[in-house]
Amino acid sequence: MTGEIMHIRALTAEDIAFGLSLCAQNRWNQLEPDWQRQLALEPAGCFVAEHDGQRAGTACFCTFGAIAWINLVLVERTMRKQGIGTALLRHVLDALDARGITSVRLDATALGQPVYARLGFAPEFTLARFAGVPAPTADSPAGVEPVALSDLPALYALDEAVTGTRRDKLLRHFLEHAPATGRKIASPNQVEGFCWARPGANAWHIGPVQGSPAACRPLLLDAANRFAGQRVYIDVPIANAEAMALMEELRFTEERRFVRMGRGPRVVEQLHHFWGSFGPEKG
Repeated sequence: MTGEIMHIRALTAEDIAFGLSLCAQNRWNQLEPDWQRQLALEPAGCFVAEHDGQRAGTACFCTFGAIAWINLVLVERTMRKQGIGTALLRHVLDALDARGITSVRLDATALGQPVYARLGFAPEFTLARFAGVPAPTADSPAGVEPVALSDLPALYALDEAVTGTRRDKLLRHFLEHAPATGRKIASPNQVEGFCWARPGANAWHIGPVQGSPAACRPLLLDAANRFAGQRVYIDVPIANAEAMALMEELRFTEERRFVRMGRGPRVVEQLHHFWGSFGPEKG
C-alpha cells in the first residue's frame, strides 16, 4: 500500500451506510444506532480509509478518561490483504498517542489477533459469545427494577469498580436513548447489579451485566424472560465460572471467542463481577 493511493479521513454520518455494509459482510451485529452512538461519544475518533478514491475500511476509538477502546475495524472484502487495516490501526494509535492516551484496549477476533499483536497488544483474557433463544421461566426473579436517572451515579461507581474504567458517557447514553432495556437490583444503600440490552442485526445483545453474583444471576434470568422466543447474544468471560454455568443452564450455545487485548498500562477487571460485556465496541 503506497501513500499515493490510500487516504484516511474522518468518518461522518454519511459513511454509516458503508460501515453497515462492512458489518453485513462479516455478519457483525451492529445496527445504525451503534454507529450513531460511536459518532456521538467520540466524533473525532472515527475514520475511513479510501483506496483509489473508493471507501475501503473503517476504524474508530472511544476514550474513557485515560483509557481508550478501539472498535469497528473493518475492511471491504475485495480490498483485504493490502495493508488497509494495519494503516487504519496505526492512524488510530497515532491519534491516541497525540492525546497522551497510553492504555488502549480491544476485543480481537481470531483473524485480527495477530495484527494487533504486531502492534504491541498483549492478550489479557478470553470472552465466549453465547447465542440462544431463551424460554420463559415460570416466575420473574424478585427485586429486578427499571434503571432510573437517579441511579446513574451508583451505576458509574459499580461499573468502574468492575471494569477499572469510568464509562459515564456510555452508561448515560444508554439511559437517554434506550431507557426501557435497563434493569437493576438494588439494596437500600446501593445498586448491587445492572443489566442492559440493545437490538442487533442478528440478535439482541445482552450487556453490560455487572455486579455481585447474587444480583447478576436474577438479572440474566429476568432478561431471559423479557427476550423469550427471540435470539440473543451475550459475551461472557470464560474465567467467570458462575456465568458460564448459567449459559449452560439456559441452553445457550457458544458461537465464537474474543481475546481481550491491551497496549500500555494494564487495566484490571473484576471478572467474578463481570457477567456480560457491552460488546467488542466498548468492552
